[in-house]
Amino acid sequence: MKKRIFLLFIITAFLACPVFGKAVDSDDEDDEYVEMRGLGDQLFSVNAGLFIPLFFMDTKADVTDTNLKLGGVGSLMWQTFISNHFSLGAEFGGMFAFSPNDRVLYMIPLTAKLSYWLRFSHIEIPFSLGLGGCYCSLGDSRHIDFIAKPSLGIYWAFNNEWIFGANATYWWVPQIYNGSGKVSSDHTMYGNFLETSLCVMFRF
Repeated sequence: MKKRIFLLFIITAFLACPVFGKAVDSDDEDDEYVEMRGLGDQLFSVNAGLFIPLFFMDTKADVTDTNLKLGGVGSLMWQTFISNHFSLGAEFGGMFAFSPNDRVLYMIPLTAKLSYWLRFSHIEIPFSLGLGGCYCSLGDSRHIDFIAKPSLGIYWAFNNEWIFGANATYWWVPQIYNGSGKVSSDHTMYGNFLETSLCVMFRF
């Protein structure tokens, strides 16, 4: 009986070796994942979430309410890595929010985006800054303004191709009047808004 038990133990251990080997390989792949980002790697992402109006600030640093309700926001983004930790890309998106009299504010920004990525195993944290132009529309008023979008994200890499996460992005939109037209320079305002969004990202 003891010989049979010993033989069964040897056979079980022998059969377990390939399984154990695969597990080790899998761990190696997980560890290797951290170094997979490199020059030329590309990311495409879809973002959607809430748009939170914060406040307007005038040239005297006086703060006023935006009189806007919570809105929605979405965007498409492409990035390519220029090193192991830096990526450069472009983002195109849009938002909407309602005023108390049911007028709708639309903003459609197009920005160039630079990101710095920190990685902790499958967790990735990008710090980003987007700069560009923003088409704004409210009622009969339409114009193009500058926009700056600093953001912080936290992502979980399911594997080397699919990444899921969330972003917090600050929208700073100055609307500047120099007084040369019908609107005086006193109407210059700096819009401050917050985007909170979920993200699905694909690496290729």
